[in-house]
Amino acid sequence: MKTSIIKFNSLWASYRVDPVLRDINWHWQQNQQWAILGNNGAGKSALADVISDQLRPQRGDIQRAPFIDPAKDIIHLSFALQRQLIEHDIRFDDSETRNDAFDVGTTVKQIILRKHRETKNFMPLAKRCGIAHILDRGIRFVSTGESRKALLARTLYHPPKLLILDNPFEGLDRTSQADLKTLINELLLTPLKILLLIKQADEIPENVSHILHLEKGRAIEAGERNTVLNNINVINDGLGTTSSKHSRLSLAIPELPPALKRHYQIPQNQPLLELQGVNVSYNDQSILNNINWRFNHHQHCAIIGPNGAGKSTLLSMLYGDNHKAYGQNINLFGRRRGSGESVWEIKQKFGIVSTNLQLTNIKRMRVAEVIASGLYDTIGLYTQCQGKEKSIALSWLRIIGLEHIAEKQYQQLSFGQQRLTMLARAMVKSPLILILDEPCIGLDQEHRHFILALIDKIAERGDCQILYVSHTQEEMPQCINQQLRLISADSGGYTAEVTGHQ
Repeated sequence: MKTSIIKFNSLWASYRVDPVLRDINWHWQQNQQWAILGNNGAGKSALADVISDQLRPQRGDIQRAPFIDPAKDIIHLSFALQRQLIEHDIRFDDSETRNDAFDVGTTVKQIILRKHRETKNFMPLAKRCGIAHILDRGIRFVSTGESRKALLARTLYHPPKLLILDNPFEGLDRTSQADLKTLINELLLTPLKILLLIKQADEIPENVSHILHLEKGRAIEAGERNTVLNNINVINDGLGTTSSKHSRLSLAIPELPPALKRHYQIPQNQPLLELQGVNVSYNDQSILNNINWRFNHHQHCAIIGPNGAGKSTLLSMLYGDNHKAYGQNINLFGRRRGSGESVWEIKQKFGIVSTNLQLTNIKRMRVAEVIASGLYDTIGLYTQCQGKEKSIALSWLRIIGLEHIAEKQYQQLSFGQQRLTMLARAMVKSPLILILDEPCIGLDQEHRHFILALIDKIAERGDCQILYVSHTQEEMPQCINQQLRLISADSGGYTAEVTGHQ
């Protein structure tokens, strides 16, 4: 192993009884920079779990370089790590005992330092990762993209011997993606060993020299970058264009389950949502500045803006999870926010897909139970999922093509499969408004096209309106007829520029 980093020898691995890696032979040698390429469920995360000794082989074996101790020398930077930090932060939240009823929790700076002393390298690293302006913000109150950049800074401040970057560009706007790709390219030329897990070939940094292509747990091809990419391009050329793929998937989506009866009424002659002069700041730092926006019946709105512009903050003020909404001029469904309605009266009208919700602690729950919990706006079920609840959950599982995993543990799913599950959870109660906060995060190209087609089908039925957040203009459903763009305000923070159908 003198010239090797990692070597797999006819390796098989399973989570419980389900095989996730099948007869993998792979050799990572010194002076090679590898990316693992594959769609959702291909086995990328399982391969990383084997390397980091979180998953033991059933057959075959893995050899690691003598200088790599998986217990202390490997960091797998993934959404799972993000989940662990958020869970830890929530566990020690003391808002209920504070006079201001708000605990900022663990700050971004504390996350990076990990109780170590700040050195002269700290601020240059924070600036290099684009997070110097949020160091005093709580890790739970920054955007998905910002929290991912914070975790990278944390890792580089205390560098391991082997760093596994799991879909590092997910949740980042285009500028942040370009900056991160440049940084990764630089890191690939340093002694730090880096392994990239990537879903899309065009995301692979230039300094990656070798690619392992996985599909359904099998190694399709492993070798030099250009050879593997050329063979992938030959395959893709026979699959048709993006638009034709989108059309085929749209046609393939079965009829949606019948909408459930709603036990509430809303006025038809008033906007569904209306915000006037809304402002949000954290620790005197302006986030949202003088937001004015009206969302009427029959509208589907795209909310656009860079990482940290306040997109998720704006949405959380609507569906009841952000204390900053109190005292603001916000009208929901013809009623002033905070005029006596309960949080549950608000939540019943919304279905939500977001990374923060997905990263919430969901343990020992089957997929069908996670979906059925959407009927009650809870994270878990307090009774067994059966009868009508299970039937509704299964009907949405059929729509997203995951009926076969209904009895699987939710935590055994890939991040992308969890994302699809959360969409089904959001739709089971037939919400009046479906909030999709970057719904394509964690999804490969095929499933991204599927999600866009499904959103259009939901909008087409006419009983649900869409609020859609994305960094990527090309990933917009066709139903969008209004756009709210968050742009820098002269006096600080971001204000709203609203265009389209009013």
